[in-house]
Amino acid sequence: MKYTANIALVLSIAIIVFIGIDKLINKQHKIRIVQMEQLVYEYQGMKDATETYNAKMDKWSNQTDSLENMLKNLYEEIQLDSIGGNKEKLLQDQHRFYLLQRSYYEFKENVAQKAQEEDQKMTIGVINQLKEHIKEYAKQEKHNIIIANTQLQNVGYVDDALDITKELLEYANRKYQGGE
Repeated sequence: MKYTANIALVLSIAIIVFIGIDKLINKQHKIRIVQMEQLVYEYQGMKDATETYNAKMDKWSNQTDSLENMLKNLYEEIQLDSIGGNKEKLLQDQHRFYLLQRSYYEFKENVAQKAQEEDQKMTIGVINQLKEHIKEYAKQEKHNIIIANTQLQNVGYVDDALDITKELLEYANRKYQGGE
């Protein structure tokens, strides 16, 4: 009888220890979701980067417009040269027009390529900043997983209570502006 009481006691202790270890190992995971598109476009770092990008685009556009105006003016000179009968000036102006036109198209092509590179560089920079902010926020708030929902809506359903986009946006903007 004592023997079975001891076995029952040992089994009870083993079960309690097993349950305790299981609770420690299989703790409840804290999973949250963020609407990544909203986070990116409402992030102050993206707004500032977009302003910088737009300023560059305006500068390039002004340079393109200037070249285009030069071409139009030269074209008008060519028309006047052809009416006036000055063949030597006509040939010189046509040659200048051809060279300027070639420069214009090369410049436009370079601007388009630079614009694409700048946009990509800007976007990658902002996303890398946000990834770091997400990581810091997750550690601070003790989240195990933060799922980034994109335009493709890779999460079919999520309870609104799990969406931390607003909180994460406030945190990221504070960090971006040098706050804690």
